[in-house]
This record gives sequence, structure tokens and C-alpha cells, in this order.
Amino acid sequence: MISKSYTKPSLFAIAVTFTILLAGASREHPGQVPANSASAPERLLRDLKSNDAATRRAAAGQIGGMRARDGIPALVEALSDKEASVREASAFALGQIADRQGYEPLTRALKDKDPEVRAAAAFSLGMLGDQAASELLSKALDDPEASVRGSAITAMGLLQDDEGVDEIAEMLADPSYDVRYSAVWALGRIGEPDAAEHLRAAMAMMEVSRVSESMKEAFRLAALNSLENLRTGESGSSGATSRPRRASDSRDDGKESKASRPVMIRQPIKAALTERALRARVSGLVGLRVLVEVSGRPVRAYVTRRLGYGLDQRAVETVMQYRFDPALASGLPQTAWINLDVKF
Repeated sequence: MISKSYTKPSLFAIAVTFTILLAGASREHPGQVPANSASAPERLLRDLKSNDAATRRAAAGQIGGMRARDGIPALVEALSDKEASVREASAFALGQIADRQGYEPLTRALKDKDPEVRAAAAFSLGMLGDQAASELLSKALDDPEASVRGSAITAMGLLQDDEGVDEIAEMLADPSYDVRYSAVWALGRIGEPDAAEHLRAAMAMMEVSRVSESMKEAFRLAALNSLENLRTGESGSSGATSRPRRASDSRDDGKESKASRPVMIRQPIKAALTERALRARVSGLVGLRVLVEVSGRPVRAYVTRRLGYGLDQRAVETVMQYRFDPALASGLPQTAWINLDVKF
């Protein structure tokens, strides 16, 4: 693996809580992990109709963070809100709930006049995991706004759209750092071996780019991680794989053969700020809920607390590059959820 480039999981400003799920959720399509059974509180549904735009936006975000399926009709209605920020929050929330009911409304939101709404819709279509969105996302690569192009690429990576590899590889020459970062991440997620040459060339181009050293390092790590995925054939697509499943990095010395424990972070990476966040001088924490399969690889990540400015999407890309030691129950690896914060 690429552990030489990672830092040890010390404090890293990540707050971690654990909840073990002993179901075979990772055997499903990676974009189709069912929403939980929580219901949207009546208070939030009322807030979505408030006269105050900030209240409506906050309510949409909370419903999405809860992944409350019964809030979908209200969120779909909010996609027609007069305030772009409310439409954006609603589009993003539909992606977190990841229910097929949101598909058609999100495809319409891809044509919204506001680029942030289009970007949220593109990312959310990837979160839904419906391959039918691939052609629409491909067209979004021509959007004049970098935020939309980057979100479309991330979505194609989430969908593991192998037919889009050539298009994504072309985006490695995009003038936007964020678009190129998403392209590198998506190519590793899809796992097409022919992308290796493009990834190496992208690393070389980044070395002479006029961006900060921290951004170059984040890009380099993402590219190396993607190259490793291509080399090993591990794209993090599902738990149903013909590859051998390993538990706890094979470090069992016989003393813990019947041990039980939650998921443990083995190799985190430092998240890089987006260009939008840098311009706005935004920093903080993005809350995530991550599904980790028995091999220790993350297969899905949902946003439970947002920062905006493209940082929520970047947090998902970042945590999907983490490596974990899987949860154990009586010594056996388990599919499990882990809640964590990614610091920017």
C-alpha cells in the first residue's frame, strides 16, 4: 500500500464514534445503501416552509443529515424555492438520503441557473448510484463552472462509470485544481488500468502548477492512492469480491482470536481545502458516516454535517481514501459504520 505517504492516526482533529452494523449492506450496489428509519420531525418540515431562507436551508440540511426518507417530498418541493441556497441544500440532501425518488428531480436541478445548485445535483446523482445518470453527468463536464465539472466527475467516480474513463482523463488538464483533483480520485475509484499513464502525467503537471505545496501534496497522495487501486484492482466497489478478505491486517497474534472491537482508522490522510474555501477563508469540520466493509475499505460515505464551498464533497473523496481495520465480533470481521469528522 502507500502507507509511507500517510501520517499515523494520532489526534488529527478527528472525533470518532462507532456503531456496528452486522448486516451485509456492502453487498448491495455501492450507491444503494438504504436510508435509516428515522423520520423527519414535524418541526423541520414546517421550517422548510418558513419565510426565512436561512431557516429553510438549515431544515433541508438537517433532513439530509438524518437521511429521513419521509422528507423527500418536501425536499423535492424545495428544489423550486426562490432562494438558490435553499435549492442547493435540498439537492444535496436528496443525495444523502440516496433514494430513487430523488432521481428525476435531481436531473431537472442539473439545469438550474445557479451553479451551486447544479453542482449539488450532480454530486447527489452520484450518491444515488443510478447508472442512468452517466450520460447527463458526461454532459455536465462541459459546464462553464468548475464546481459543476468537479461534482460531475466525482459523481462518475461514485458510479464507477468505466465508460467515462477517457472523458475523465481529459479533465486532468482542466485549469481548475479542484476539477483535476476530482478526476484523479475518480479514476482510482473506477479502477481502469489504462488510466495509470494519465495519473502519472497528472502528477508531473501538478509539480509545476502554481498552487501551494500543501495542495500539491494532497494531489500527489490522491494520485498515488489511485495508482495503488489500479495496481491491486481494489476500487472499493463492494463487499462481494473474489479477492481474499483480510481481517485486521493479519496482525492477530492468537491473543485476540475471539476479540470484539469497533472499526479503527489505520491510515487517514489530511484533507485539502477547495479553491472556493480558500478564497472565502472557510475552515472547520465536516461530519461523515462511513460504511466500512470486512476488508477494511470504505465503500460509502454520507455527510451528516456540512461546511459548503465544495468541502463536503472533498471530505467524501478524502475519507474514501482512508484505510481502516474492520470491526470484529468474536474475532470475525464485520461490515460496520463509523462516524467521524474531517477537519479543514
